[in-house]
Amino acid sequence: MQRRVEAIPVRANFGALRHMPSAAIVGLAVFGWLAATAWMRPLDLPDEGRYVGVAWEMLRSGNWLVPTLDTMPYFHKPPLFYWLTAIATQALGNNEWAARLPTLLAATGLALGLFAFLRRWATSATALGAVLVLVTTPLFFAGAQFANLDTLVAACISGAILCAADVVLACRHQQRPWRFSLSLTYILAAFGVLAKGLIGIALPALVVGMWLILLRDLRLVLRLVWLPGVMLFAFVAVPWFAWMQARYPDFLGYFFIYHHVDRFLGGDFNGKQPFWFYGPLFVAATLPWSTFLPWTLAKSPQDKLTSDLRLLFWIWLVSIVVFFSIPKSKLAGYVLPATPALAALVAMAFVSHAETWIGRRINVWANTIVAAVLCSGGMVGYAVYHRKGVEQLATELRAQVRPDDQLLAISQYPFSLAFYLRANQPITVIDDWDATSILRKDNWRRELYEASKFDVERGKRLLLQSSQLTAALCSGRTWVFGSDQDFQRLARLRQVARSHMNVVWLAEPPMLPCSPSEE
Repeated sequence: MQRRVEAIPVRANFGALRHMPSAAIVGLAVFGWLAATAWMRPLDLPDEGRYVGVAWEMLRSGNWLVPTLDTMPYFHKPPLFYWLTAIATQALGNNEWAARLPTLLAATGLALGLFAFLRRWATSATALGAVLVLVTTPLFFAGAQFANLDTLVAACISGAILCAADVVLACRHQQRPWRFSLSLTYILAAFGVLAKGLIGIALPALVVGMWLILLRDLRLVLRLVWLPGVMLFAFVAVPWFAWMQARYPDFLGYFFIYHHVDRFLGGDFNGKQPFWFYGPLFVAATLPWSTFLPWTLAKSPQDKLTSDLRLLFWIWLVSIVVFFSIPKSKLAGYVLPATPALAALVAMAFVSHAETWIGRRINVWANTIVAAVLCSGGMVGYAVYHRKGVEQLATELRAQVRPDDQLLAISQYPFSLAFYLRANQPITVIDDWDATSILRKDNWRRELYEASKFDVERGKRLLLQSSQLTAALCSGRTWVFGSDQDFQRLARLRQVARSHMNVVWLAEPPMLPCSPSEE
């Protein structure tokens, strides 16, 4: 039978709570805490601007199947985040809060999933403690504030692990129905694939598989490999990929080989770091809670269930960090799926050390306050000192840009411009589009160049060489986005806006010396 320990000493960290809040109250509190600062700063470039810009293009075009970057097919990532962001933007308008709503909901869902799992298999004190630790962990808090894919896929991966673990624990410690949890495991893994690709299923399989091996209970693999679940997974995850392959014959090779295998094993992508990079980064980004990890091992569990749980969370934490340490390309958000495991381990340590200073309420709440100040203070400071750019220019120009005007950028691609302008037209980009030089760096040029390969004709119209600048300016009323370096070649144009190094000019053909062939 399942062992539940509710009689925690009054001096324990959360043992003095006489009334445990319901899941609904916990969810509202978590969402309110995370959302309170989500509106304070403009979209970060390039990541937030890129992903929200793709969602805006999806919404304005009405094509919800093919993600596009500058109206060209963009297959770096699957569509789930774009779908959710487009829905939020349609409902709430083009603003930062709406753009970040899917991430906020994913983070809230992750916290609630961890709360429900630990309340079922550990104690109510552990469940509440884990939520407090999780939402005040700087890495998790920051991830919940960014409109990108990391928190969404972390929620899907974590949910799949927790549901699979629920099945395993039900079979090992308590005979009760587990089909519903197993169904959710496959559905969440499918959503993880639609959120970011194969890691949506690979990481839950890795964590749970390693756990079963160390538990020496491989018979449960047969319980987890379930034909109806496989069918559920295929029903959710496969149709979009099949449709894209039918429409674009090079899609599967580009998406799975180039953006999965090559990115994992290759070294020509952004964020190159040594193997050990995530160790110190994870410790620093989860302070002050990471300092309590040694105490999660200091006391042996008194029962088999607690031992199984601690083993699960340690495997979860280590597997995620090691997995993402293998590729040369490393970004902080990749290890977000490890934060729920950290939170659970720290909360379990507080409860198991209830009679020592580690588990005393004053120590737990003091660290919670310090962590909360680090999170909120860091985000407020980042918002205050964030350098305004594209959003400021767009605010100045929005009322002046006509539906039939052209947008042109020189040696840059302002990802969030169309979102802030509420613009329907694509952006023509002037640059050197030589393939040899472009493919050397993993940046916006490479993204646009690769997108153009799926729509060659549109790419020819939008990605222009420097020699085509005059012809582009003479083709209609054009808003030109450039920098201080472009003053000389745009001397005949009227400067209309400026923000730091970003400058906007207006080109109107009657004011330009255009020959008949150039108009």
